[in-house]
Amino acid sequence: MDNDKLETGENVLERCVFDCEKMIIIHALTRTKGNQSAAAELLGTTNRILRYKVHKYEIDCEQFK
Repeated sequence: MDNDKLETGENVLERCVFDCEKMIIIHALTRTKGNQSAAAELLGTTNRILRYKVHKYEIDCEQFK
């Protein structure tokens, strides 16, 4: 298999996962008016993981309040 094609495919997949996960987190924060604890519960994850991902995706929770 061509390594260049593999790297491109992996980058596309990583970008899709990044965009999708960020969009889902933003939707949950919108529904919970920025309440991270409620958003974490809605998403079926922990507050700690959600806080990590909010930081990773540079999401400003204040904009949802």
